[in-house]
Amino acid sequence: MDLFGNLDAEEYDKIVSAVLIERTQLYKSKTFWGRIYSGSFFGNPISMSQSVPDGSELTFSVTYKTGRRKILKVMSGTELADRLLQMAMDPDTKTVATGKAVSKSPQKHSHTAGKAMFKLGKNQLPQGRYMFGTDLPVGTFDFTWVWGSGSIGLYGTAENTTLGNCLYYQKVGNQQDYEYRQCLHVQCESGNMLIINGNLVVEIARSPKPEIDL
Repeated sequence: MDLFGNLDAEEYDKIVSAVLIERTQLYKSKTFWGRIYSGSFFGNPISMSQSVPDGSELTFSVTYKTGRRKILKVMSGTELADRLLQMAMDPDTKTVATGKAVSKSPQKHSHTAGKAMFKLGKNQLPQGRYMFGTDLPVGTFDFTWVWGSGSIGLYGTAENTTLGNCLYYQKVGNQQDYEYRQCLHVQCESGNMLIINGNLVVEIARSPKPEIDL
């Protein structure tokens, strides 16, 4: 079977960008067997069916070198899913044949057209890498879009920024439907690394405690 499912390797090579737009948890029914020892020396067999997780279906919006866009649905854990996730989380990993970095989808408006140059404010973080416990305090935070577009990712350690060590990831901006303006209640522990990609600027603030009145 082709490693890329219904997408052959040649077609994959023509993809220049990928955006993860949905993750759907799948379930399957699993039967558990046991015995009830009530009035019987050997026990009476019983069975119980339960829904258990069975992987995730990932939905990507991919863009080809020709500018054509396509929606792809792939199963998590496959080689294609891993490659598309890596491309979505690190857009610079995919380049066109000329060796130039592939540009992202054109935005509707220039962020600087007719405006003064952006000036960084208090508690605002630009593109970069930040260590919790060193550069930033430990805690639970909200990240709010301020300017530009890109992504934020939280990793367990600074030495490992692979997908398996990713604790949180989100596209952030105000131009595309798949971009979020806020990332709420992100738990950041000592030793975690925050990576902000693109020309994105976000404001960091401590998350308020939930008020529950039941």
